[in-house]
Amino acid sequence: MDVPPGLIDTAAILRTGAGTDAVHRAFKAGQLVRIRRGFYVPTEDWLRALPSRRFEWTTTAVARSVKGAVLCGLTAAVASGLPTLGTPPCVELATTLPGRSGVRNSPLLVLGGDASAGNVRRTRSYPLRYRLMTGFNAVPFGEFLCSGLTKTTVDVLASAELSQALVLADGAARRLLADGVLEEGVSLLSVPEIAAGIAALPSAAARCRAERAAGLASPQPESVGESYSRALFEFLGFEQPVLQQVFRDGAGFIGRSDFWWPRQSVVGEFDGKGKYVEFARRNGISAEEAVYREKLREDRIRALGHGFVRWGWADLTDPNKLRYKLLAAGLRPRP
Repeated sequence: MDVPPGLIDTAAILRTGAGTDAVHRAFKAGQLVRIRRGFYVPTEDWLRALPSRRFEWTTTAVARSVKGAVLCGLTAAVASGLPTLGTPPCVELATTLPGRSGVRNSPLLVLGGDASAGNVRRTRSYPLRYRLMTGFNAVPFGEFLCSGLTKTTVDVLASAELSQALVLADGAARRLLADGVLEEGVSLLSVPEIAAGIAALPSAAARCRAERAAGLASPQPESVGESYSRALFEFLGFEQPVLQQVFRDGAGFIGRSDFWWPRQSVVGEFDGKGKYVEFARRNGISAEEAVYREKLREDRIRALGHGFVRWGWADLTDPNKLRYKLLAAGLRPRP
């Protein structure tokens, strides 16, 4: 995670020899939101920012203001570039002191009674949560100290719902594959450090959750939406599909599908908005041309005699919608 622009760090200002009187005047006037003592963001910037940006500002303020801060859990995942399903609900720090564990309320503060101040108070803030964790070495990622890849992965797999756990597990699998630690076609349970970390979990329920997600993990999904879809297939009782299946016809290569159920001859595609609206993902073609080419690709796959089903984020947030689409395409849940 790169430190996002816009964060005002008064300690950094003082180290340059400049004063902070203007910052304090702006805060008293309601023009700045104070995230933590010494850390501010312009009020309008806070209101315009996505939750992910607000979380990054808050995490940076915590990491700089808490001596020896080591990020863990989903916070470590975000800071180290692992994917997560949505923005974490709190900033998590590891502690070795039992008496320190627990949640601290967010000190987010804005002064004034105008509409902007009221809107800031209604936005989500991110409390600080200390978690008792021992037996691991902190790893630097940029300016942050985090629990390492193995510790972070095992921690999230053991504690999160399958949807969140599988999103992170797939991301961890992609990184381990790129680093030469994981072989193509094998699960995260084949990585000795991850297997040992799961085996050492004190709770049988946590070990079961972690083993399930680690066993399903794959480096092949290319987006959070694809990983989230795989978790919902499991939740809804459908078998796990083949990933990134290549299709060809008499004219040659057609493309790779996100999902392929060979036994029931159905192709599935998760259609995130970015596929059509983000310029970099369209390979330089227009959005209209991207939609047209995708339609031609679907027609060629259907002409092979396969069923075809598409879904988007709205279907993932309402699993019944996804279930209906899968059934309509010819898929049936496992007995």
